[in-house]
Amino acid sequence: MALVRVKESRGAADHLVCEVTSRGAADLLVCVVESRAAAQNNDGLWCFVESDGAATSKICWVPSRGAAGLLICYVQSRAAAGWTHEHPLKGRL
Repeated sequence: MALVRVKESRGAADHLVCEVTSRGAADLLVCVVESRAAAQNNDGLWCFVESDGAATSKICWVPSRGAAGLLICYVQSRAAAGWTHEHPLKGRL
């Protein structure tokens, strides 16, 4: 389940994330959903939450690919969302 809380501080985040525009460059293709239930059991479906307590992952956006532990590319389709290859964060978001 990916209930994501965005943090301003790198130190407060679980993961440093960089958004890329190319699907081929991304580790994870992400589709944003409004429902927490829809985000269950799929790292590629992200539901943004407002509290740390509700979040399963806290992220901080970084501008550099080199500084990021995860590269994401947004997609419109739930079916297209998911990992593009094996990654250490698979199943941990």
